[in-house]
Amino acid sequence: MEFKQVFIPGLAHCSYVIGGKKTCMVVDPARDVSQYLSIAKTFGKPITGIIETHLHADFVSGHLELAKITGAKIYISALAKAQYEHVALSDQEEIVLDTLKIRMIDTPGHTPERSIFIVSDLERGEAPALVFTGDTLLIGDAGRPDLFPDIKNELASSLYQSLRKIEELGDHIEVYPAHGAGSLCGKVLSSKLSSTIGTERMYNGALQIHPEEKFIKSFLEGMLEAPDHFSRCSKINRKGAPIVTSLPKPMAYAPKKFLELAQSGYPVVDTRDQLPFGAAHVPGAYGLSLKGNFATYAGWVLPADKPLLIVADTENDLSKALNKLQSVGLDNVAGFLEGGMSAFAASGLKTAHLESISVLEMKERLDKNELLLVDTRLKSEWDGGHIEKAIHAPAPDVRHRYLEWMEAETVAFICNSGNRSLLASSLMSGLSGKKNVVNVIGGVNAWIKSGFPIV
Repeated sequence: MEFKQVFIPGLAHCSYVIGGKKTCMVVDPARDVSQYLSIAKTFGKPITGIIETHLHADFVSGHLELAKITGAKIYISALAKAQYEHVALSDQEEIVLDTLKIRMIDTPGHTPERSIFIVSDLERGEAPALVFTGDTLLIGDAGRPDLFPDIKNELASSLYQSLRKIEELGDHIEVYPAHGAGSLCGKVLSSKLSSTIGTERMYNGALQIHPEEKFIKSFLEGMLEAPDHFSRCSKINRKGAPIVTSLPKPMAYAPKKFLELAQSGYPVVDTRDQLPFGAAHVPGAYGLSLKGNFATYAGWVLPADKPLLIVADTENDLSKALNKLQSVGLDNVAGFLEGGMSAFAASGLKTAHLESISVLEMKERLDKNELLLVDTRLKSEWDGGHIEKAIHAPAPDVRHRYLEWMEAETVAFICNSGNRSLLASSLMSGLSGKKNVVNVIGGVNAWIKSGFPIV
């Protein structure tokens, strides 16, 4: 048996290529399928099977594109009600792909159609060797059951029962999840990307919570914020995403035309770092640095129903931005700024700017009550320690809360390093038209390194 794990930072997504004697299969593929084709080529084996553990919420899967290229069959639980050509598996059903025997077990909880796939390497024997747990059992945690608010209690109950099924597997069986630390699909995911059933039985907190009533309460309280694109991606994955190569190519727009489109309602996504964005950007642009968690926050805040425009420093950055936008189902990219912001500035067109200050200056102004400080990190980060005079609002929430801060003389945004606060600052400026908006560069990390207190 040959095996390769693929990890995608930002989305913290794990996918897999596993090979038998003559063929191989892919589990939970990302939308960019080129990496799986390369791995299969390295294995020297064609891809004949694609497994989906569930309808993923945080990214768009590449199962349909991979199937078209390779002719592989897609296997998914019948509960998913997938709308593309596939093999619908029933609970406990077994399939054999080459020398790999695979048994699917329905494990609802994270989503209604969630399942796990237990694999035996028949070259070594019938005993199960590993399990692909998707988001049912994560390393150190279990998948959040609150993505469908109307049935979240029912899903939390189902998750508790599903974990009991997994506990019945042998301690030696290796565990390979669909996500690792950094994903919003769970609260306390480990940075480890694999484990064993025995190790998780001993150390995974989700497996320690009993009785069921206590488990449900624990998994429905204090859960991480759920991004807007989660429900959209699930719907796309049930239908099957458009083939990436069939999407229209973004056009290069000269500065004047680019600005006209922006003023007509096309959202502008500026992928540059905080300092160049602060110096000059297209008025109303979203500050979404590629150095931050670009895909997640793009999916969270960008309107899916409008054609997007991109500002990037290089062709490589443009390619990265397109790939990450497509990974969260944002396929409608109309074009990009030809020549970047250097060409825009040289054209003499109006630009906007954003004040950037250090934590030292922020402290001085905060002590004099000259600014309102908004911490844009997630609640779990805020709870772990924050600046005493700050108020909390995750960066995407600025879209709904900016009117609360209009009376403040100056509004300053802070996060860990400056990327999410850049987004928050750009949202505040673009939505409100307020001039006195500040991004704190260096963020809470710089604040702590400077020896300033947190509470």
